[in-house]
Amino acid sequence: MEYSAGITSERWYQQDIEYVLTLLEQGLNRNEIREIVLNKNPFLVKSESALQKRFQLAFKRAISLSDELRSLYLKGTKYDQKALILYTLLKTNRFAYENFYELVVYRYQHKNKQLTLAHMNFYMEDKEQQSDKIASWSIVSKKKINNTLLLLYRMSGIIDLNKDAYTIAPLHVSSQLKEYALKKDSLLASIITLEVGGNIDDL
Repeated sequence: MEYSAGITSERWYQQDIEYVLTLLEQGLNRNEIREIVLNKNPFLVKSESALQKRFQLAFKRAISLSDELRSLYLKGTKYDQKALILYTLLKTNRFAYENFYELVVYRYQHKNKQLTLAHMNFYMEDKEQQSDKIASWSIVSKKKINNTLLLLYRMSGIIDLNKDAYTIAPLHVSSQLKEYALKKDSLLASIITLEVGGNIDDL
């Protein structure tokens, strides 16, 4: 998967993704779901172009969940659902995936379990040295990406604001989801435990 600055368009989008997951669980395909979304506008956006874009984002992230994970999401606790919404973001965006492992998990395992915007900025600077694609992103896009990731990490519960820094902590999910992750999905296991286990080939 190539690096993409498209993460600047990402939000938590849990209701949108859940809407798509529910229709997928009913056996509908992409075109059928797209028609329903365009006709009913369940995402409550103002223009058709915006609705099309939102559908594409929500569908892309929704189908990153396997059939079993989709079922676990729909039957799971709110904490299970938060873990899986974060999973859909990391599964579909290479920069977010690497940021999670190389910064969040690394700092939890080897540093002081804290994360700041400065850490995000330093990480971005390091990645610029490794990738011409990232180096070509505008200053505005880089800033927005860092802010977006911090917001989504916070919404997932992996970080929590404590004075002037975020504290990193593992997620509390159901035993069923954790058991599945530990047996079958290294990325999801890392999201839950904050232990190393993923590989870029998983994307």
